[in-house]
Amino acid sequence: MDYQTIIKKIDRKSITILSSAVMAVVVTWMIKRAIKKSKEPKTAGLKDIPTPKGEYFYIGHLPLFGKYPSFKVTEWHRELGPLFRIKMGVQDWVFIGDPEMAHELFMSKGSVTSGRPFFTYGTGYHGEGERGIVFTDYGKPWKNTRTAALDVLSPNTVDILQETIARETGNGVELMIKDAFEAQEKNESINPLAYTRLTAMSIILATVFGIDGAKSVEDPLYKRIISGMEENAHYISLVGDLSAYFPVLSFLDVLFRKERKMKNFVENSSRPLYRHLVQLARLSDRPSLVKNLDEIKDSLKIDEQNIVALTNELMIGGIDTVSNSMAWAFAILCHHPDWQKKMSDEIDSFVHKHGRLPMFTERKEIPSLIAVIKETLRYRPSIYFGVPHKATKDVVYKDYVIPKGTILISNAHTTNNDPRLFSEPEKFKPERYLDDPKSLYASSNGSIQNRELFTFGWGRRICPGIYMAESEMFNWMAQFFQRCTIEPFISSTGEKIYPNLDDCVDKASTIAPLPYKVRLIKRHDTQL
Repeated sequence: MDYQTIIKKIDRKSITILSSAVMAVVVTWMIKRAIKKSKEPKTAGLKDIPTPKGEYFYIGHLPLFGKYPSFKVTEWHRELGPLFRIKMGVQDWVFIGDPEMAHELFMSKGSVTSGRPFFTYGTGYHGEGERGIVFTDYGKPWKNTRTAALDVLSPNTVDILQETIARETGNGVELMIKDAFEAQEKNESINPLAYTRLTAMSIILATVFGIDGAKSVEDPLYKRIISGMEENAHYISLVGDLSAYFPVLSFLDVLFRKERKMKNFVENSSRPLYRHLVQLARLSDRPSLVKNLDEIKDSLKIDEQNIVALTNELMIGGIDTVSNSMAWAFAILCHHPDWQKKMSDEIDSFVHKHGRLPMFTERKEIPSLIAVIKETLRYRPSIYFGVPHKATKDVVYKDYVIPKGTILISNAHTTNNDPRLFSEPEKFKPERYLDDPKSLYASSNGSIQNRELFTFGWGRRICPGIYMAESEMFNWMAQFFQRCTIEPFISSTGEKIYPNLDDCVDKASTIAPLPYKVRLIKRHDTQL
């Protein structure tokens, strides 16, 4: 979110008060800063971390980010190198743009680089009492909950749920095809994102909670979960927690009752919803990840509120990332009918041989589909920054020292577009991955030399749901391209209108394609 948008969130009266407040604290702030600098440890022989020019007083580099912060960060990396520092209000942020550097900092030095900065909403209300894994600082409670998450999202556990994932995916694909054909009869079209989002939610409802998925975007449960996700996203955004970056604005928290609203949302909306879903999971006769959590919660000292917080995070983390990735895949493949044909041919060959659609565990027989999934996640990932890490102690890396409390961020836009690692990174080239059918879960948790892309984070904070995400994408694409192909929308003048791949909707936490329309064309040579 750019600086001008943030300013628009504050009314004229607040800006007048803000100006007075800034002037009142300038001298005090500068004195405190000078005292702090005088007490900092000497680092003779170490170099200063480079920083971009143009820093503004107090607000730092925020106004320089522009419309797309991740793109600006890549630009700064190309100018300053793989490591640079910026100021975000009172916070120091260090960006890492080299995979080997990120691996060493987040993996080799993970014991002191896996902390989390304090988020008023995420840490203080949603994760109150060190619950959940997304916002909880590094320590024993986090390790226990993280262990539980890794257990219930492990490849072995997800493989057991493959039929459930296939069933819910099939429902979503069927609905999208039905609605698309009905729209096309009226010379209209659909936006696939609505259907990929609905399906991603249904898969979480079925696998995490063992209950039926949402039937349509008009489903009351769908609307309630999406509304909660959007409110959650606001509270963890920069605009929703301005005083964390700019303490001088803390008086606005009182003026706008920020924390009262956060507390009310958690206690009266978010937490009751997920308590209810957890109870439904226990009453269901189907297997679920909640039941798996119940089996290990005592040994890991995980209480009921922690289960509620964790399942909330699994829902939020499992919807927009996967649904946006699938929406990107459809947009990209509309431009690449050759790759649609390669995938369809492989799927047909499997169906002819086995009489059914492939499962993710059989991915070696569908190499083009796996290559397309991997290249989609590299070429247009649904997330660039992720949740930032925090240095819990001073960290020395080569000739640099990263002070305790520094925010640490790796930008996937930079690493996934590094020409030293990927030839012609600006092009969609699934052939990069044709000879490597191993899962992204395996490569992301292996050696840095064998890592295939850098979308899922690093070290002890790496996404625990990688295997689930790629399983979902595999099912989506196998079921869809066995039945249909994607073609561009045709305007009233007969012009083919392709999805725009060069722009995006930056939602701060996730990246989605611009809204687009496509046509679905039924295959008549299908094997089923």
